[in-house]
Amino acid sequence: MIDRCGIPSLSGEAADLAARSRDFGGMIERTPQAVARPKSADEVSRIVRWAATEELRVSVRGGGHSQGGQSLTDRGLAVDTVWLNRFERAGPDLVRAQGGTRWGALVDGLRGSRKLPRVLVDTAEVSVGGTLSAGGFGTTSHRHGVQVGQVEEIEVVTGTGDRVRCSSSRNADLFNAVRGGQGQFGIITDAWIRLRRAGKRIRQYQLRYTDFGRFASDLERVLDEERFDHLRAETRIHDRDIVMSAGVEYEEDHDEAGALGGLGYDEIASVNDTAEVGRAGMYPRWAFSRRMHHPWRDWFMPWETLRTVLAQTWLDPGWVPRAPDIWIGIYPIRTRAIDAPLFVHPKGERMFSYSILAVLDEYEAASRLAGRLKKIDRRLIDLGGKAYLSGRVGYGPGEWREHYGDGFEPGLGWKDRFDPNRVFRWEGMPFDSGAT
Repeated sequence: MIDRCGIPSLSGEAADLAARSRDFGGMIERTPQAVARPKSADEVSRIVRWAATEELRVSVRGGGHSQGGQSLTDRGLAVDTVWLNRFERAGPDLVRAQGGTRWGALVDGLRGSRKLPRVLVDTAEVSVGGTLSAGGFGTTSHRHGVQVGQVEEIEVVTGTGDRVRCSSSRNADLFNAVRGGQGQFGIITDAWIRLRRAGKRIRQYQLRYTDFGRFASDLERVLDEERFDHLRAETRIHDRDIVMSAGVEYEEDHDEAGALGGLGYDEIASVNDTAEVGRAGMYPRWAFSRRMHHPWRDWFMPWETLRTVLAQTWLDPGWVPRAPDIWIGIYPIRTRAIDAPLFVHPKGERMFSYSILAVLDEYEAASRLAGRLKKIDRRLIDLGGKAYLSGRVGYGPGEWREHYGDGFEPGLGWKDRFDPNRVFRWEGMPFDSGAT
């Protein structure tokens, strides 16, 4: 039996524990000793202090969309932020959102204001605190970078249970630690997120290419000319084609000839026009079954490797699932506004994400693919890439030091300052005693 110690949101019920023993990846199961669902930042603080006293490790679960067990704990305390879901406008171009707020709910709440976060992820069910702890990118990243570069201020409950507001000019070390910090330094309870003006409507094109070199040239052209407000691409290894998803936000009229003129695509596979600008780049909830296994991996690659990566010589159609059971994606990303030191990425003003996202119903097949992706990781790192820490990278101490480079020692120092008792510690993460 769990002693609630004056914390009403604490539960040791079997159903609550089972519901939080698996994440979206479906590759790992860890059963917590207790689950907490705080309703306020003050309650988060009390929970963390209690966990430290009881010497319980703490994991934080927002949307539970992690793919490598980051939101799970074995016999520790799972803090579910589902009730930390409130948000409000904090100025003309700012919204304040609690850490458990789902991005889809935030978009819906802003409907009618003609304002949207500058960068939205493409999964509506993930949380503000979760993506800010990882990085967060989407279809507007070619213009606005990643989410950790578009947050003005953050409130954090550190490993000591202290509530601290931080920004680039106030408690800057904590601000730098929690953005892209994988939840290793504290729990994000509030974030002040920058907004942009959105168009009245969005027209989205699916442009199909059978020549990857022609696609690469067109992608560079539309980026240089800033033709589109939204961009991403999907390569399909079995069909030997690639589809550019390009969207234009507009008011009353849209210049289609100006948007598509001179491009070398083979066909327009589809066109969609909608007033749901914020939701347009998000995949529907039914597209992601939590009953499946998702051995997903993402990398950030130097822009000059685009054509090499498009060739995908490391992928064998014999063991890569066919669409729609795999999605191999590319997002161009502008790096100029990225100022979070623990969000590690290649140098240069432009990079791109490369994602291999498979959906499998057999654990054994998913495990084999995860092993192959670890080998692919080494090839991409040798090309100058950096892992995006959304999936289970399986790095050891030496690989973590290589990944963070000069940022590794500051990360260790921040861990000592903000989580001296190692409350936020679990298997496979860099800034704990197992990685030093």
